[in-house]
Amino acid sequence: MEHRIAHACGHEQAHYIPGYPSQQDRKARWLRTTKCRICFVDDKRSEEAEAAARNATAIAHLDLPELVGSGRQVSWATTIRAKRLAAIMAAPSIDDASGHQACVAVTDAKWWIDHRDLTDTNLIAKGRLHMSAADTNIAGAQLTSVATLA
Repeated sequence: MEHRIAHACGHEQAHYIPGYPSQQDRKARWLRTTKCRICFVDDKRSEEAEAAARNATAIAHLDLPELVGSGRQVSWATTIRAKRLAAIMAAPSIDDASGHQACVAVTDAKWWIDHRDLTDTNLIAKGRLHMSAADTNIAGAQLTSVATLA
């Protein structure tokens, strides 16, 4: 059944509320204490923008390389990288300077997206592994090119 609810923000919105009448009344009372969908989404977006600005300020002094990937990957990974690097640098338990440098050096947008849910310590460890794998690949490519020349 559809109900017109006057939300706490002052806006009125139609809601479909299924269930028994007592359940509908309870849900309608609760909805009156919340913001409407438009105000909720606006608040969420402003919170995300503030967090992104804080993260960007926290890592502004770092010389971050450009990320590589599709446009959507780069856009998403840029946000993830800023959030994660700001958290790593702000963490008092992680005072290893080379740790965040290993993560800073990762330029693959897909890597940042795939590892977005790791803890800070695990992210640093994966960053170091990624760096050592990249160094191994470069060394292997150099050895291959030297062997080809001989």
